[in-house]
Amino acid sequence: MTDLLDAPASISTVSAVDPTEVLDWTLTDAVHPSVWIARYQGAYVGMIEEREPEGFVALSRLGRSLGRFDNLLDAQAAFLKK
Repeated sequence: MTDLLDAPASISTVSAVDPTEVLDWTLTDAVHPSVWIARYQGAYVGMIEEREPEGFVALSRLGRSLGRFDNLLDAQAAFLKK
C-alpha cells in the first residue's frame, strides 16, 4: 500500500501545490545522480531520483514508483493526494 499525504487545505486545487511546505526534502548529492529524500514529521516517506534524460522518478517509502516527471516540483507533488 502506498501512503500519500493530503494536500494542505489552504492551497487552492487550481494553483500549484508547494510540497516543500508539507514535506521536509533533503538533497543527497553524495551519490550521482542526485537524490532528494522526503520526510514527514521525521519519518521517511520516499525519494526522488534525477535521471538523465528521462527526468525525475519518484519512489514511495516501499520502493513503489509514483511516476516519472519532467521537473522536480511535479515529482514532489506526487507525494500529495489532491
